[in-house]
Amino acid sequence: MNKVNIINNAEEDLNVIINSVDGVIQVIIEKKMDVNLLSLKVGDIFNMDNVEYIVLEQLEGNQTAIIRKEVLEESMKFDSDNNNWKTSSIRRYLNDEYLREIENVFGRERIIEHIVDLLSLDGLDDYGVSTDKVSFLTIDQYRKYRKALNGNLENCWWLITPDSTASGNSTFYVQFVDSDGGVGCDHCGCGVGVRPFFIVQS
Repeated sequence: MNKVNIINNAEEDLNVIINSVDGVIQVIIEKKMDVNLLSLKVGDIFNMDNVEYIVLEQLEGNQTAIIRKEVLEESMKFDSDNNNWKTSSIRRYLNDEYLREIENVFGRERIIEHIVDLLSLDGLDDYGVSTDKVSFLTIDQYRKYRKALNGNLENCWWLITPDSTASGNSTFYVQFVDSDGGVGCDHCGCGVGVRPFFIVQS
């Protein structure tokens, strides 16, 4: 087997990760994180690439749950005609175009998949769960993290929880957080703010 000598002359703000997978050498170059997330407390705000994020929870395995402080978009449809996150246009956008943006900032390997419970507000589990790298908060997560948000509730922004499902009485309405922190529901085709939630490996 031939030996390969690799010299890392990358810029100081870049990480170079070298792996061997099934005999194939992988070289991953990613931007170093400017912030040690593990040193932050719940409710702390930090800046990455001129965007502010709020720490919602420190999880096991050196993972940190965060949410964008300001809305990404002030008015975006959840979907045209269905409140199921798994088939929604907003999910496709967040886990494709937007995901690439945050991977460039945090590092491609650092955005961790998480499981999202799509239980409806009226207790129906038709939609099951979804596995995503970027999502919205469920209504239960909003309850859990409201104090961590520490008053950063400006604008209206989508939650992921549907009001009901096809086996209930509606496939059109989704929960959202109002600008005063209260929770309501709106038609999935209406424009509401987008506030991405994701988990970062520290």
